[in-house]
Amino acid sequence: MDRQNFEMLNFFIKNDALTLGEIQTHFSASRVTITKNIREINKELDGIAKINVNKSKFYLVIKNYSRIAKIQTNFLKQDLDFNDPDKRQAAILQKLLVQNSNYIALDDLAYELSVSHGTINSDLKSLKQLLAFYNVTVQAKPNNVIRLNAEHLYSYAVVTRNVVAKYYDFNLSLGKSLEYILAREIRQIDNSNDMVATIKRNIAIVEWLRKCNIQIDEPCWYYHEVISNNTTKNLRKIVSNIVKYTLNAGEWKFIFYPLNIKKMTIDSDWLVKSALDDIGALMETIFPVIKQKLDVNLNFERLLVELRYHLLFLINRAIYGIKSEGFISINILNKYPVAAELAQETLKLMTRKTGIKFSKNEISYLGVYFQMELEEYMSSPVVYRIALVKPISNGMKKFIIEQLRELLNDNFKIDIFNSRYELEKSPNKYLLIFSNILPTENKLINKSPTIRLNSVFNQGTLRQRLQISLVDEAINNGFCRFDVTKFVGEGSYTDRVRQLIVHEIAIGQLNEEFLNDWKKREQLSSNILGDGVALPHVIDKSGLNRILITVGLFSKSVTYDSRKVKVVFLVAIPYKLDENLSRILSQVYDLIRIIATNGSIFNNLKNYDQNQGLIQLMEAI
Repeated sequence: MDRQNFEMLNFFIKNDALTLGEIQTHFSASRVTITKNIREINKELDGIAKINVNKSKFYLVIKNYSRIAKIQTNFLKQDLDFNDPDKRQAAILQKLLVQNSNYIALDDLAYELSVSHGTINSDLKSLKQLLAFYNVTVQAKPNNVIRLNAEHLYSYAVVTRNVVAKYYDFNLSLGKSLEYILAREIRQIDNSNDMVATIKRNIAIVEWLRKCNIQIDEPCWYYHEVISNNTTKNLRKIVSNIVKYTLNAGEWKFIFYPLNIKKMTIDSDWLVKSALDDIGALMETIFPVIKQKLDVNLNFERLLVELRYHLLFLINRAIYGIKSEGFISINILNKYPVAAELAQETLKLMTRKTGIKFSKNEISYLGVYFQMELEEYMSSPVVYRIALVKPISNGMKKFIIEQLRELLNDNFKIDIFNSRYELEKSPNKYLLIFSNILPTENKLINKSPTIRLNSVFNQGTLRQRLQISLVDEAINNGFCRFDVTKFVGEGSYTDRVRQLIVHEIAIGQLNEEFLNDWKKREQLSSNILGDGVALPHVIDKSGLNRILITVGLFSKSVTYDSRKVKVVFLVAIPYKLDENLSRILSQVYDLIRIIATNGSIFNNLKNYDQNQGLIQLMEAI
């Protein structure tokens, strides 16, 4: 199995069902390449596991777990004669750690790894980028010699574990009796095989680094131990007996960090309280700055209560380079743009304040907490008016009410009319009209979608019509602007998005700052949803109190970030986002997902007439 297929297999092992778009986003690969890789993986795993597909979702079914575990281990440990660049980089790092106080000649590295000087230079370039995340640098002198440098020596333990240990064994050589005693004592604290294996490996890494004349130091003061020394007293005695020398504070912290990156029942109340106080003080300096970035009137005190434990362990994980497993969908950034914006800004400010670098995976986790608070912020009900026009039976009336209750959470009022004439006399604007008689005279009624009664039984269609109606109402009330542009001629994705932005600037809907912010956003993360849809979204500081959606349709798909794009939904999110606009923004993103996944609605979008309004998207669905 080659590395690309191995990485994809690991991705399926760590996640539930995945869409093709999610797989493409993670691997930056085309649909054809993904399909080919899955076919190859299934062939190699015949009888062991299989990647299946069900309703456009791919998922892994494992028949033999022990064989899968063996495949994972053997792949990383097998001798590839250094044909694998990742393994070569690990080997280079291992040699630099062994000779940490001395410079190593590039020619010597090339000779030992049996590769060319050019290959070594290429590997070093990739290795430097990898090590930068851990604040480790590779120093070079003019005579082609290099060595490692780090501000904090504990960083060497982190890169040993995260990079070198993927390919080189760090096992403790213990007798059966001592092995049993160590495992038993660890399980007294946390009864899991993973914890036993991790602590044993950490001890082995500390011993190996000692042999390299590296005694790791303590991490920054933002790291908080939440397990008391009294709880680990017996375990410390056993570890001291194994290593047979005195460990310093930094080495103890590294060995026991797995006990301090998750909440456990044996946590010290006093240590946890002290840690949470420090987290609270840190966030008191960050939340006001976040509010300057995006003016959302959230209850930050309540948010901190919900978030503080997560932040405590997030910081502890990040200090020791532990990345979250990414159990939350990688499309969280596109599904919840405001929450993602708040999460990104939070991590950026935390890095600025603490000097700690955070994995991008953490944005998704933080985004969930912000989204929950946004949902609370948007919880006050808005009552929508619905019209029913007789003849309609009591049974049908009851069924419609139940369907609407599920979709609108009881936030609706129903007016019942005996005839079309009565309806046309009503001055009210209705979100939906249920009738088999199509009204034609009243202009307000013409702007309300009429749903035939037999369509009620298809909840999917009803939900789609409702979502279109909600955004249409926002447009009619001036809280949302929706424009469609059909691109003419050739042009790249970035050229076309720039075109949309420049046009909106020219008509006074956006300012120049928006264009610069969009460029930064594209560098930060991919805005490609998959299935040909791009969703660039940026905070709009023009001061206009509305959400702007400007759609760009390509006559022919273009490729960007190794993926096809056929339509762009550019969304400008107002800097001052009140409760009403927050709710409408959520409705807008629901509508975009519906358009992206429904061929009939997308065809209606391709034939969009700016003079007819959003209701035209309902035709023939």
